[in-house]
Amino acid sequence: MVERGPIRPPSEFTSLLLRVTRHCPWNKCAFCSLYEGQRFQRRDAAEVVAEIGQVAHIASLLRERASAAVAAGRAFPLALLDLVSTRTLSYDERRVALWLSRGGTHVFLQDADSLVGPAHHLLPILEAIRTQLPTVQRITTYARSRSLFAKSLADLTALRSAGLSRVHVGIESGSAAVLSQMAKGCLPAHHIEGGRKAIAAGLEMTAYIMPGLGGVALRQEHVAETAHVLQQMCPHHIRVRTLWIDEGTRLARMRDAGEFQLPEEEDMLAEIRDWLVRLRGMDSEWISDHDRNLLPRLRGHLTRDFDALFQAVSAVLDLPLSEQHAFIVARRLGMVATLETFLEDEERRALCRQKAAELVALGEGSLVRGMAAGLRARSI
Repeated sequence: MVERGPIRPPSEFTSLLLRVTRHCPWNKCAFCSLYEGQRFQRRDAAEVVAEIGQVAHIASLLRERASAAVAAGRAFPLALLDLVSTRTLSYDERRVALWLSRGGTHVFLQDADSLVGPAHHLLPILEAIRTQLPTVQRITTYARSRSLFAKSLADLTALRSAGLSRVHVGIESGSAAVLSQMAKGCLPAHHIEGGRKAIAAGLEMTAYIMPGLGGVALRQEHVAETAHVLQQMCPHHIRVRTLWIDEGTRLARMRDAGEFQLPEEEDMLAEIRDWLVRLRGMDSEWISDHDRNLLPRLRGHLTRDFDALFQAVSAVLDLPLSEQHAFIVARRLGMVATLETFLEDEERRALCRQKAAELVALGEGSLVRGMAAGLRARSI
């Protein structure tokens, strides 16, 4: 059995998932409960290398099984999917078949921080991927900025030379006050220096930021100082993950105790527009690829595509507030994916305006409080 962890970035949906660590070495962030109660473990490199060998063996068998269909004119990806649809494959065989059908080019190393340990732990794993899975072109992983900060440039360069391509880093905020409130266990300097070092080593850098994480009290500081950190880091990609308070987290308890007030959703969208203005001209790609974002298709280069990015956000914020609220409700109920779809259906808009007004009343003037108190998915 090839072990698999619980999460990956949306951009790694075609990747083979290889678990090199279990859970999170920090596991204290106020907004996250994914690994609550779980003890961090670094898997033995030899065990992971053996699993890579299993994947290589399975891939060879699948290519052989698909060869007859390919010889008869069936495209290789379709021949693999035909095998999956027969339901005769094991779980691991299905995973590898789907990965090969998508090109077999990407690998993602799990779980929350594969770089927390010594660099030499990953080197035999990267070597095994390169030698046993020759179709792989990109190897990616999550890493904490503190782990990047602690690594030497030589270590990061060695990992890059061995095949590691990209790191995904959740900086969340550039504000020291917000990072402290959320118990992130790092400082803005860790973000900046860790990110710079990774880029200097030749790694592709993806930084995640979180609209709303400053709450109402620290909102302006969160926006300004996060923009400053990003300007200092210059990551290749900036990915947006709008704050969502999951029940059971320490942040949910802080909210219930009145220690944290979530901004309204239109205010979090205004944070995004403010970031775009502050970051205009950077050589970075802005990516909003998560369904928790109001605009999950907002994507473009901060220099070449700035006008389109700015206009897409402004198209929502320039609507009357009642219409903004109706769009927010439509998105949160899964009724629409884009503003364009929302605007073209007047009957749906009227229904959502009515529901939004009810929720604002329930929240005593706050849509976000009203949704937390009374909104149930697809109940409209």
